[in-house]
Amino acid sequence: MIYRIRRNRSLSLIWILSFLLFFSQGMKANTSIQSLLEEARSLKSRGEYERAIKLYQEILKEDPENYQAMRELAQVYSWNREYDKAIQSYDKLLSKNPKDYDALLGKAQVLSWKGEHNRAENFYIEVIEAVPDYFDAYLGLINIYLWNSKYNKALGLLIKLERENPGNKNVIKKIFDAYYGKGDFKSARTYYQKLVKLDREYKASHEVITDLYLHSIDTGYLYENLNIMDDWKRGYLAISYRPNRKFTAVLSGSWLDRFNEVDRNVGLGFYTHLTSSLNAYFGLTLTPRSHFLPSQRYDIDLVLKVADGTSLLGGLDYLVFDEGVVQVYAGGLEQYLTSKIHLSYQLFHSQDYNGVASNAHLAKLNFSREKRYLYTFGYAFGSEAFQVESRQEIMDVKTKTFFIILKHWFNPRWGMSINASYTDRKNSYIKRSIGTSLFFKF
Repeated sequence: MIYRIRRNRSLSLIWILSFLLFFSQGMKANTSIQSLLEEARSLKSRGEYERAIKLYQEILKEDPENYQAMRELAQVYSWNREYDKAIQSYDKLLSKNPKDYDALLGKAQVLSWKGEHNRAENFYIEVIEAVPDYFDAYLGLINIYLWNSKYNKALGLLIKLERENPGNKNVIKKIFDAYYGKGDFKSARTYYQKLVKLDREYKASHEVITDLYLHSIDTGYLYENLNIMDDWKRGYLAISYRPNRKFTAVLSGSWLDRFNEVDRNVGLGFYTHLTSSLNAYFGLTLTPRSHFLPSQRYDIDLVLKVADGTSLLGGLDYLVFDEGVVQVYAGGLEQYLTSKIHLSYQLFHSQDYNGVASNAHLAKLNFSREKRYLYTFGYAFGSEAFQVESRQEIMDVKTKTFFIILKHWFNPRWGMSINASYTDRKNSYIKRSIGTSLFFKF
């Protein structure tokens, strides 16, 4: 007997077989694409960006609409510094889904790395307005502000994030960076202390840590040997407070022992930034019952930055003696030859209470090494009037002085210096001096 399959059952079987064949081929294709994706991600995580890019391109060739592959390819382009290709990839994603804020964030990041900060800022703000709790968008916008020295704007966002994430190391670190960049060392110190509690392994650079110590003590002793008269001895102590980059207050005291008589004085001075390019120092020193030193001394020193590495120097010293007033005017130039070497020159013009005028010149060469060593070599010639250490030096007497100062920081908290000089005062005396000082920060 011959059995015949009905026509409708025959067609159904053909459809089932066709579907199974198509489904199996799709499964194989999906399995192949998934395998390529996993391999590309592995290459990306190992930093093999060129190979990862080729795999993502192969995936998109087989499946042009694979959204995940498009997204990851844009990311790898950006990490490989192919910024224009990354932006094109993100634009393609946004053309398919304008509300893909992950893609918009990625585009903003690439623009910021490319240096197009204004466009990046606008995109970050757009993401934040659409997704107010998008943490990475805030961090990206904060970076833009920090890179462009907009510290107050950055701090406005960071304080908000700190309230929401009080233990987040990234937020605390960026608050520290913002305060330090702004020059607010007092606030920066507070957040540095918070940061090291959260991350015991974190340590700032030697230069930064030195700035975070707001108080400093500098004390020293100088011994001067003269070939025709008694030796001179002097010592000093200075305490300074620097809460920020723009202001420093200094309280000082010193003594001078000459011919078995001692002068003691006390001083108060302020360093301040009047503008972004003009720095100033104002000081007052008082010497009660003076034997040699002026009873009152008023100092004004100005430094005007006129170009990168170039500054003009100016100053006025107003010294009050029992006999009258001595005025010393100073002008000069400071030039940085490199980040480690700079030299300066100053001309001093003095006029004493008898109307005698004299000029002196001072040249210095400074060399720093490893941010721990500072060497200063100097030469002065002309009259000692610009030093005005006593009535004896008000006279217009020709003098030549060579000196050297070696300064070394053992760590950010303390260091010491050694100085030596040789002075030849014409037809008067030869003076040799050596001194040392210690300085501490806390």
